[in-house]
Amino acid sequence: MPFVGQAFMAAPMRTTEAQHPWIAIAAMFVGVCLMPATLPVAAQLPTQPTLRTLNGIVTDTNHEPVRGAVVELRDESSHALVTYITDANGAYNFKRLDGNADYVVWVVFRGRHSPSRTISKFDSHMAKDINFTIQTY
Repeated sequence: MPFVGQAFMAAPMRTTEAQHPWIAIAAMFVGVCLMPATLPVAAQLPTQPTLRTLNGIVTDTNHEPVRGAVVELRDESSHALVTYITDANGAYNFKRLDGNADYVVWVVFRGRHSPSRTISKFDSHMAKDINFTIQTY
């Protein structure tokens, strides 16, 4: 019986008897089941799609920005075509492009076409800058 003001604490049980074999089997089973939880979290999560951006400036042969040029971007696998009209500074910007796709990009201004440029899915740069110079006269 504990004295007033003392808490009752059970004495640790020490035994020399062998534990039941099912306890060892259960402990091993739990350890094997929980082993995948010890892997890094990044290895367990599905990978996010890689997204890239494409930026650039379109200028004329005098290095002046070209406003209103049409920048065309084509996905080589789906042949989807996306366009962007340059702003007053000649700038364009394509966002959220699939990093696992090949692209071809070119500029059209007043019926004139620039040479095409390609972006490979093997290019590790997720932010790509491609500037164009186009003849305006």
